[in-house]
Amino acid sequence: MNNSLRTQAMAEGALMAAITAILGLAGIYLPFIRIFTDMIWTIPIVIVTTRHGLTAGAVSLGVAGLLIFALAHPLQAVFLILQFGALALFYGCAFKKGIKPSFTLLVGTGVAVLSLLLVILLMLGLFGADVINITKQMQASIEPTLQLYDKLGFFSESAQTGLTEEMVRQILESFVYTITLLVPALITLWALTTAFLNYVIAQVVLLRLKISIPVLPPFSQWRLPWWTVWGFIFGFAAYLVGNNLAVSTVSQVGLNIMLLYAPLLFVLGLSVVSFFMGKFFSSVWVRIIIVIIAVFFLQFVLIALMSVGLLDLLFNYRHLSRC
Repeated sequence: MNNSLRTQAMAEGALMAAITAILGLAGIYLPFIRIFTDMIWTIPIVIVTTRHGLTAGAVSLGVAGLLIFALAHPLQAVFLILQFGALALFYGCAFKKGIKPSFTLLVGTGVAVLSLLLVILLMLGLFGADVINITKQMQASIEPTLQLYDKLGFFSESAQTGLTEEMVRQILESFVYTITLLVPALITLWALTTAFLNYVIAQVVLLRLKISIPVLPPFSQWRLPWWTVWGFIFGFAAYLVGNNLAVSTVSQVGLNIMLLYAPLLFVLGLSVVSFFMGKFFSSVWVRIIIVIIAVFFLQFVLIALMSVGLLDLLFNYRHLSRC
């Protein structure tokens, strides 16, 4: 029986390693689907690790890396393994041991952030492509963009846009400056997004394969630990203090923290609204009307949902068990 199981694990591991390598190569050679492959690249390794343990998952991951190493480029193989390998193995172990989803996602997000930072540091060490150079490249693209707008007649009197070349230049320069300030938050948000989507897709696939695993609660019952509100308070306070005392570094830290919290609070607010809509508005037509009205007041609704999400951390409107 042990030999049979070992043979099955080896065969399945080899198959999943091949699938993993194919997905990795597809993302490398077809960049326009890279975002999609990043979301599912880990799934075969998660399946092997969940079914047969960490050793089988690590061997499959190593074989997949060697295949990508041989068929694409050594550095691309290293970057892929570093960015997603640890996340795949962790998720597989977490599913196998039945760890609750909230803890798995929290640690998985941390693993994804650290992995992405490791890749970035490696790229900086090898290529020196630091944020300053990226900013200079973005700034260098401003003038060609303005020239293109000018050729298209964007600044002509007949266009009646009300914008001059200098105004558009200031807008673009402000955009580049803002993006530069928010690079840390954007990197963290990308890692968080990949960690979450990889988890959700892995959960769907494993359930389809009839593998018993802990599952996320219904969307209307999603929540964050109450103490996470202190992170937002710290970010908001840092932003105010930095602005008032003209300490740019402190205000930048605060701004990055608030940007990081914005989508989390939005999703949490949407979950709260979903809970009460399910409780008080059972009619599908009423829900459709509410959604249509929300679309017309989108900017206000976005701010309102983030506010609801923030206050839910404090007051627990739905009376869900604290986590």
